[in-house]
Amino acid sequence: MEISDLTVFRQVVLSGGITKAAEVLNRVPSNVTARIQKLESELGKPLFIRHKNRLNISAAGKQLLSYCDDILNLVERAKSDLIDQQTRGSLKVGAMEAVMATRLSDPLNAFHQQFSDVELSVASAPTGALIEKVIEGEIDLGFIDGNVSDSRIQSKALYKESLVLVSSLNHKPIRSPKDLGETPTVLGFNHKCAYRKRLTGWLAQGSNIPNVIEIQSYHTLLGCAAAGMGVGMIPRSLVDAYPHKHNLKIHTLPKKWSDSVTHCIWRKDNTDSTIEDFIECCQPT
Repeated sequence: MEISDLTVFRQVVLSGGITKAAEVLNRVPSNVTARIQKLESELGKPLFIRHKNRLNISAAGKQLLSYCDDILNLVERAKSDLIDQQTRGSLKVGAMEAVMATRLSDPLNAFHQQFSDVELSVASAPTGALIEKVIEGEIDLGFIDGNVSDSRIQSKALYKESLVLVSSLNHKPIRSPKDLGETPTVLGFNHKCAYRKRLTGWLAQGSNIPNVIEIQSYHTLLGCAAAGMGVGMIPRSLVDAYPHKHNLKIHTLPKKWSDSVTHCIWRKDNTDSTIEDFIECCQPT
């Protein structure tokens, strides 16, 4: 059963006959007749009672008409909503915790002030998990470290970050992986965290085998680093916003490891005005 067949059927009912319906639909009468016969064949019941040159709707036709009105009205509503470019509906955003803490507060507020009808939800996760969530459709937008090579994903570079190592104040200067010893203790999120992967990659240059302590909060990580538990890698912007940064020693890294760009990613087949408007709010000023 096709939408176009239902459209023809309803017009025949409204027009009271094949010829008038054909004129309204800009079709030849034989085409309208064929459409009605096709519907009757699919349903196994006559939709009209034919008497001489007149058509009267049958009991089955009346039943179909009630459904037909609902279906066609719903189709028109769907078309209208999809064509309408007004930003509305819902938007699920995921971001690294560091980005949530230092970059998204103002964009989230600006978007909410401008598009208060949008149901907005925000959650944090590591880069690897965010990529998976975007691909699987669990979130609409993800803010990740670096870009992603996937034909299903669209991305936009937004924020430049400078990553640093943090440690306790009494830690000796860290200029290379060797300064941390053969089995250094590092603090980081789970294995899907892009910053943790950078840190372990940098350590691998010195053949170091790190003991990784997983901590799922940057404030906790910074507190543990200040206490001397280990070292962590985080954006300098997050250190600058930390209220107890005077308890930390900051160690710079070579540009290969320190330079980071936060990208916003979304599925190519999930682009709409809501996503576009949120990305616009995130543009650096």
